[in-house]
Amino acid sequence: MDSSHEYYEQKISYARASLWAPFYAVGMTARIQGDVPPDLLTNALHKLQILHPPLASRVRVERDGAAWLTTAGVGAFPLEVRPKVSDDDWAGLLLEQERTPFPFERGPLTRFYLLRGAQSSDLIVVAPHVVCDGYSMAHVMCDAVALLNDPDREALQPPLPPAVTWQTMPHAVSDNLFLRGLVRAANGVWRGPRVTLRQHEYQELHRQYWAHQHNGLLTLALSPAETSDLAARCRQHGVAITGALVAAFLLARNDVWPASQPAPREISVATNIRDRMTPHPGLAVGVYASSLDIRLRAQAGDTFWALASVGHRRIHRALNDRARLLKPLVLAELDPRITDAAVAALATGEWGREFALFTRFVKIKKTVRSLNVSNIGRIEPPDLGAPYRLETLLPFPPVVPGGELALNVLTVRGQMHVLLKFCRDQVNAALVARLQKRALRYLLSAP
Repeated sequence: MDSSHEYYEQKISYARASLWAPFYAVGMTARIQGDVPPDLLTNALHKLQILHPPLASRVRVERDGAAWLTTAGVGAFPLEVRPKVSDDDWAGLLLEQERTPFPFERGPLTRFYLLRGAQSSDLIVVAPHVVCDGYSMAHVMCDAVALLNDPDREALQPPLPPAVTWQTMPHAVSDNLFLRGLVRAANGVWRGPRVTLRQHEYQELHRQYWAHQHNGLLTLALSPAETSDLAARCRQHGVAITGALVAAFLLARNDVWPASQPAPREISVATNIRDRMTPHPGLAVGVYASSLDIRLRAQAGDTFWALASVGHRRIHRALNDRARLLKPLVLAELDPRITDAAVAALATGEWGREFALFTRFVKIKKTVRSLNVSNIGRIEPPDLGAPYRLETLLPFPPVVPGGELALNVLTVRGQMHVLLKFCRDQVNAALVARLQKRALRYLLSAP
């Protein structure tokens, strides 16, 4: 980083379990009006490093496995420029780049790409999940485009953002005593492997994982009118958008894969925890998300809105259960060598009985989830009539081990974008395309 700015350093606590995970990449594409000059973008990215230092960091690991993000000795963001041939190029690039390991020890952890076109250009970013979540990345890209349009704007390094800890998250005394006591006991009695990963070991895990993992991506966009109509019908039925999405894809799955109909489906739902924290982190870059697992069965004869209502209630019941939201925080209390061993087991498929603690209490497991859902929410970028207008944002979800489908949803300027990612080794692409079309029919046609 620029020597005129202080080095950033913060301990990786809440997100420690995702460090070294070869399957957790966060990506985002910003579609920008016009042909973006690389030199102007390079200037904007230099300032973005100052505004969001976690993106420009590397990982420093101590002897006991404790890890820190630091910008000490880290250079500028890499920017690769390619010609833009079509509006679908960004998807292929991100599918390519998630297969490329990150330089954790050297940094910077974030890579940028510019697909230049005469009518529009795509700015693409990819980073490991240990740095930030999808909501953070959406606002990072808004800042990048704002800096692109205001080359004279000064960038100031922000104060250190609050971390997700027992001090910043609301919890009951019983939560603290039970969950933390459980983990402290686990650290003492653990009989499984204890592993300390470094860059070399991570690259080998990455190689092994991606030798047998081939992902695909399907995208669709609702028109602003369709988006508004869906939101109005959800309000009419007292259901959040996420509940409607879960119902649509579950019913569509049963239509496309009838043999799966009798079984209850396990669904992981990502949730933003920023509003629960004190102090509030604002729009700081970081991992301010948790996940909830619910089980939902689409019975024969269930209507779309009936299933959406059941899904909505189960999601909100889980959201109101503090202990379920806090379980990922427990991982920060585990011996880092245990979490590294769990990551290695997930990456290599060697998930054994010794990891029963993870399976039962923190829902990291080598079993199939039908659907991983992340509704990032609504983003309304300012429209200042700038020459390089931000047209939209397109997220890129990870598919975790054992997952069939990952669904990412982001609404920008009143238009909902739905991205469905899948493992091509497990699911036929034509089948997923049929599922997507069927789900869209439920979302747009259910009265």
